[in-house]
Amino acid sequence: MRRLSFAGDDRLRVVEVAGAKWFDALSLWRPTDPDLVTTGAHEVACVLLGGTFDLVGGGTAWPARGARKDAFGGRPMAVFLPPAPPFRTSTGQGELLLVAARQPAAKDAPQGRDALAQKPLLPLAGSGKSFDPNSGEWKPAETFPTAPESLPPRRFDRIPVGDVVVERMFAPDYKAATLSVDEAVVPAGGALRLGDVPGRPMCDETLLFVRAPHGATVEHDGRSETIAGDGVVLLAFDGRDAVVRAGAGPCFVVVSSGGK
Repeated sequence: MRRLSFAGDDRLRVVEVAGAKWFDALSLWRPTDPDLVTTGAHEVACVLLGGTFDLVGGGTAWPARGARKDAFGGRPMAVFLPPAPPFRTSTGQGELLLVAARQPAAKDAPQGRDALAQKPLLPLAGSGKSFDPNSGEWKPAETFPTAPESLPPRRFDRIPVGDVVVERMFAPDYKAATLSVDEAVVPAGGALRLGDVPGRPMCDETLLFVRAPHGATVEHDGRSETIAGDGVVLLAFDGRDAVVRAGAGPCFVVVSSGGK
């Protein structure tokens, strides 16, 4: 278990995950209006912690996304960003969490129909759909592996784990190459053991973001880290023995799994 530190300013606070196999960085972004970040060579999971924004990922626009005041009230909304596209915000105020992860080693590039099935081509005007040569169907352009995608709350499974409800935003079978992502609010005095969360993938690394205004602890492998405010902890493997324990008030946690 390794505690990581934020650097930066109020607009963009960044945790560099040095020495990790998959994770590159975790960022807290409070955009100006308008504002922009780029994904570079990484895929990115974006979770709207609070506020409402007009968003643009690559060439795809999603107006008025996000509906909760803060991470403790209401259901999440997420965006998947493949490597390379710029990500823009405007007409809003709030906070976003960005988790950037490295890609698996490149395999032989797909050829023919397989290559065409990786990204949206031949868009059907006005439909938001593109042709998939493998299935012979017109599919939503966002569902192609190389396309940015907005995921509303109706796409997420809600998984009860004792007194905690886990929101599964990026399931292990989602198109992301590296990342799986859950979030939860742990009630005051309560605890969430990662090994009790069903359906988490076997993975190489687990990155925890914990927001604990009233304090919390992360316990793993005989060690304990106390968090007051915002904290980030890197765990080896799937962290199944890790426990997030809330203090005198609730704590919010995002569990990112890398290398599924």
